[in-house]
Amino acid sequence: MNVDPVWWVFLVFGSVLINMGMMILFLYTKLEKAEELLHDVEFIGWYKNTFGSSLIGRQARMNAISMVVMMPGVMQNRGEVSQEAYQRLPASLIKQVRALFVFALFNGMGMVGLYFFIY
Repeated sequence: MNVDPVWWVFLVFGSVLINMGMMILFLYTKLEKAEELLHDVEFIGWYKNTFGSSLIGRQARMNAISMVVMMPGVMQNRGEVSQEAYQRLPASLIKQVRALFVFALFNGMGMVGLYFFIY
């Protein structure tokens, strides 16, 4: 079965748009909840005060929260986050943050595959 490469481009582009939409939805619905749960983490407050509440600022704040979620051991060893602060995050919120970034990783791999293997 021979598939035209244009359809692969549409597939990857559509996947990227869906990922961006999910990320923006998360930024405007769940970000404040995550920040409230991590109220005693100093660098989360610093990100909020420094970057504000614009879309780019929310993305920077999301990246700070993702550091806590994606590598809790490293953040705890450095003294940035306490074990209690990490345990306050519900499992559903942790899964949502991880899913957003794993989906973005798959999109990146799809783009690399499109570049190197289709064209």
